[in-house]
Amino acid sequence: MHLGKVAVTGGSGRLGRFVVDELAGRADVTVIDIRPPVQKDVAFIESTVLDFEGLKRAFAGHDAVIHLAAIPNPRTAPADITFNTNVQGTWNVLQAAEDAGVKRVAVASSDAATGLHYNPPDWDPQYLPVDEAHVLRPIEFYSLSKEVTEVMCRCYAVRGKMSVMVIRPTHIVFEPEWPELEARGADPQNYHFWAYVEPEDVAQAFRRSLELPSSARHDTFFIAAADSLAAKPTLDMMRERIGRDLPVKNAAVFEKDPYASIFDISHAREVLGYAPKSDWRKLYAKVPEARRWGPKAPAA
Repeated sequence: MHLGKVAVTGGSGRLGRFVVDELAGRADVTVIDIRPPVQKDVAFIESTVLDFEGLKRAFAGHDAVIHLAAIPNPRTAPADITFNTNVQGTWNVLQAAEDAGVKRVAVASSDAATGLHYNPPDWDPQYLPVDEAHVLRPIEFYSLSKEVTEVMCRCYAVRGKMSVMVIRPTHIVFEPEWPELEARGADPQNYHFWAYVEPEDVAQAFRRSLELPSSARHDTFFIAAADSLAAKPTLDMMRERIGRDLPVKNAAVFEKDPYASIFDISHAREVLGYAPKSDWRKLYAKVPEARRWGPKAPAA
């Protein structure tokens, strides 16, 4: 299935390069970023997502947009810059895409939209595994920016001029983090709740979201590895972490794999055909012994 002309904001970034590779041979890709992509055979337009008029010009003639450009966590930039880039930048992308006649947009959100990361310790999952129906309660600026992003995506889908899909990856592990994976899994207080995903699987999800039938107008998908980094069964790690058992909404997930992620990817499997290949043990096995943190290393 050829996806036509696809613009990728942030296509030169850490995740963007994987998304561009995933689209190779399936779409005519244009990267929109502040620096050129690593791929030499890909069209490139230098622009920032805060340049609304520039985005409108860049999106002209495209069939779809994948929006990745954002501040990726609350540690990279000050709160005002993060919130403005993530929120105003997403509005710019959605409005510019609509104005340019783009029919399909896929937007990167985050599992942080739940409020379970970077937020007060008394905000625990309400049940396991956490699915797309789980309540959102972010209070810090990065997590809030992702919830607001999702609200805007729903708004533009309801307007009826284009479909808007929301991809919520869990923590994406890139090669510099491979030495830490075993230590993160051994830490009961790991703030990602031992969830992870490889960038190739996130790229797969974005590509599959563009392949949905035209009748699909709006949806949200958790994207994670099938398993977790947890050194013990996931429910045991959660009990150790919070001192009590949580309601289990979908017991089959943990019956099939006691080490399953706390984020439910059933919806992505069923609707997108998402088939995760992430395997942290294979990544960790590639790390020379001298570079491994070990199970007692500090949490990420």
